[in-house]
Amino acid sequence: MDFTQLIILISLLSFIFVGLLVKKSSSSSYREFTMSRNKLNWFIIATGISMTFAGGAAILTTASIGYMFKWYALIDPSALMVGLLIVLILYHIYKNDKGTTISDLLSAQDKKLTVLIGMITSFTFLLIVAANFVALGKLLSPYFPAVHPLLIKFFVSTLVFSYVFFGGFNSVTKTDILQYVLIFTLLVAPVFCFVIANFTEDAPSLISHKFEVMPLDYIVLFSIPVLFMPLSQDINLRIKSAKNEKNGKIGLIMGGIFYFTIALSVAYIGIYMGNHNITLTDPEQAVPLFFKEHFPKVGFFAIIASLAAIISTLDSYILNSIISFSNDIIKPLSKNKNKASKNIKIASFITYAVAMLIALFFNKILVLTLTSLLIYISVLSPIALANKLKISEKKIFIGSLINIGVIVLVEVMRFSLSPKALIYPLIGCFVMLILKVIPSKSKKK
Repeated sequence: MDFTQLIILISLLSFIFVGLLVKKSSSSSYREFTMSRNKLNWFIIATGISMTFAGGAAILTTASIGYMFKWYALIDPSALMVGLLIVLILYHIYKNDKGTTISDLLSAQDKKLTVLIGMITSFTFLLIVAANFVALGKLLSPYFPAVHPLLIKFFVSTLVFSYVFFGGFNSVTKTDILQYVLIFTLLVAPVFCFVIANFTEDAPSLISHKFEVMPLDYIVLFSIPVLFMPLSQDINLRIKSAKNEKNGKIGLIMGGIFYFTIALSVAYIGIYMGNHNITLTDPEQAVPLFFKEHFPKVGFFAIIASLAAIISTLDSYILNSIISFSNDIIKPLSKNKNKASKNIKIASFITYAVAMLIALFFNKILVLTLTSLLIYISVLSPIALANKLKISEKKIFIGSLINIGVIVLVEVMRFSLSPKALIYPLIGCFVMLILKVIPSKSKKK
């Protein structure tokens, strides 16, 4: 076993140790497993938010986006900041809601609507979990060539699942702090030192690498966080877990700043390599190659930071998926609604098995991530609008089915609609507006 392999294994074990070190979360109720109501200070909330979203997309793909599209890479973190500002405006809606999940927030009474929202959120979270399974394989496989990539995915994912299952939200928040320290120490700090040391360096007079203008469809897709953040289950849980309003709001602001700083660092890496005519056969390898070239003695820094980022997103969305499955799907359909512990165990098994299957058949991190966000906002944004318009939940359920049906039809028939991230939510909103003006049967009578 070489030095890099040893460092990777030690890092993995440290995440597991910290995750299992905390007091076990009770799985006797969904709320105790999923949040720490009125207990978290601003720093824990900020690290949690930044680490949840600074996963495979932020580390392995933001650099590649910078390499291809230059500063367009900052559209995603900028959109996230705007989304968090919207959350701040709507802060009291999240805090005053007594539910646990986004489904609880958007559906108070209708069981069918609750299950439908639960299916959408669970599937979205599963795609994100699968994307990070793929990211783990891509990151670690080159350093363990003798081990089959599937075994690497299985081993690491099982370790992460173990501490999420036994520690719940408590484990996730504690490992967020460790992951934050590793990412800022091993990735952000070296990049900023490199920028300062090379600030006066002249760029090559001839840049053969061609940066592209990001297509409108991509711009809209990377702007999804504007809508995703206000509908994010993770944001919902962390606001409810804040000690008070001051800690909650500061945590949101600082979480956005932390995330933007990470994204800026890795975007710079991709842009720097493009400006210096470095050819990358796989742009998603920009970060490790940058560290190997400019920090050869500590090249493993990038690997550990990337590993921390992937696991930080992975554990958060494993938790989100488990609670969505158990609270929004299994619980409403179960005859015995009080067996939270059993439902959480069933949901854990489903999350693990389905996410692993998805990761086996789809190996594009960015595609999985963007697809998940597209599904999420296309269905939930119209539902949120319908709630604001005070449309009955029965009508919202019908409108959501129509919306999903239209989207499926468009995809099956391969109609060319662009940008989908804008058109699909608008289709749903249009359906809800039509249902708003159609009188209900009770009014007709």
